[in-house]
Amino acid sequence: MSDSSLYVWLTVTVLVVSAISSGYVFGSETSVNTIPTETIATYEPTESAIPVVAEDPKTADYFDNAAIVPVEVTSCEGVTVEPTHISEADIELLALLTMGEAEGESEEGKRLVIDTVLNRVDSPYYPDTIREVIYQPNQFSPMWNGRIERCEVREDICQLVREELESRTNYDVIFFTAGQYSKYGNPLFQVGNHYFSSYE
Repeated sequence: MSDSSLYVWLTVTVLVVSAISSGYVFGSETSVNTIPTETIATYEPTESAIPVVAEDPKTADYFDNAAIVPVEVTSCEGVTVEPTHISEADIELLALLTMGEAEGESEEGKRLVIDTVLNRVDSPYYPDTIREVIYQPNQFSPMWNGRIERCEVREDICQLVREELESRTNYDVIFFTAGQYSKYGNPLFQVGNHYFSSYE
């Protein structure tokens, strides 16, 4: 082998060895080494990112306060979701309205009056809280004609409210009137003296 050939061979050998030890192969920028640990982002879950599951719901914190009905809340990374709670005062107010509107009606009729309020809370056309829906002017006559003052909160009606909060009898009723269908909405059905309608 001539001196020039030996020089070329040594030069190529040095370059290949150097490339391999540097993590590159024949000019390629494909790394063959393990990524340095200091460049790997580590994930440590924060307390807020770890879902808390109570083994016995009856002992969970949100059951310690009888005034709170738990509502499942789902949160995503980067999004803050405020817990939604229905106070005992709201439950009693809705039970009181139900007595004012449907004291002489069947259990189904009472449930549908409760659903009318809850469906309005969910509707984009009405206020977002039970209290605001009930006190909205010119909506529920017992609230402004004095009848509500002659009614009382009954535990059995409060229980109906709690049950409807968990699973409603009807998710469409928005209007009801006694004796005939409302001039608003689409007629649905009659239960007792009340005629119920949907918004659309």
